[in-house]
Amino acid sequence: MAQSFFHHHLQFTRSFKKKLNEQLAEVGLYHSQWLIVYYLRHFETATLVEISGYLDVEKPTITRTVNRLEEGQLIIKVPSKDRRERRIRLTEKGLQVYEEAIQLVEEFEQSLIDKIPASDIETTLKTIQSLKGKLK
Repeated sequence: MAQSFFHHHLQFTRSFKKKLNEQLAEVGLYHSQWLIVYYLRHFETATLVEISGYLDVEKPTITRTVNRLEEGQLIIKVPSKDRRERRIRLTEKGLQVYEEAIQLVEEFEQSLIDKIPASDIETTLKTIQSLKGKLK
């Protein structure tokens, strides 16, 4: 049963990212970029290490994605007391893209969970959180 559970989860995750990328293409983002834009919208500024830790993604991967967002003028470096620390935040353009993207994402996610009982969603969320906790 466990093998089937995780196999189905991996299949769903791959399909989800693929379809989400199709939605996000309308605003010029990919899933990996969206994760960082979303994070910055909610935490305002962050270092690459903070983002890396939050998303559980290697820092070089975050660096490449942040560089692409910076090239697209969606993020900007902000001065920091520690010169070794690279803090970033969303630009006005980044905030506008976030607003457009969040609508697309929410509509897409809602279309997936539409007609699924709230109790099933809650149980699934608890299961995911429990599994995630075991990985730490």
